[in-house]
Amino acid sequence: MTASHPCVLVTHSSRFGQSTKIAQAVSDGLRAHGIATDVVPLTKATAPDPARHDAIVMVMSVRYGHFAKQAEKFVTRYRSWLDAVPTLLMTVSLTARTPEKRDPAKHVYTRKFLEKMAWVPSHVEVVAGALEYPRYNFLDRSAIRLIMTMTHGPTDPRTWVEYTDWERVAQVADEFAGAVESRTH
Repeated sequence: MTASHPCVLVTHSSRFGQSTKIAQAVSDGLRAHGIATDVVPLTKATAPDPARHDAIVMVMSVRYGHFAKQAEKFVTRYRSWLDAVPTLLMTVSLTARTPEKRDPAKHVYTRKFLEKMAWVPSHVEVVAGALEYPRYNFLDRSAIRLIMTMTHGPTDPRTWVEYTDWERVAQVADEFAGAVESRTH
């Protein structure tokens, strides 16, 4: 991409759609700064195009304490490119529904993932997802209710609440846009 028209690859890994919504919101924020984006789900086929992409945003949900295996494979496969461009890892986790759990240095799942990968993204953020019991199958609903019991969260199976701080998501997009712009201009 030319210096006057940066483009960011925005990937997402989502089970119930919240990470996809967050990825789109980040994309919208970047585009408001004149930065082009390619928004794609993280799959085996997802790959950056170094001739096109100047940076990457990875919006990754945590499921039962783990990131998608594809996130690990992507970081391993494209590590040299990731280390050469601005990177934003945005973890989406229900444990981040309280402010103290949003600190990336303290968020256990983000910290473990980054330690395992020995990767240091230029930007890391943790945001809360959504709790949508009515959408979950019996097994997911039961497991999430157990987790919510242990973490003092809602356990009523009719609960449908979005914890995502959309103002913070917009701020992160603005901050990352600044990093991309300063790198490409």
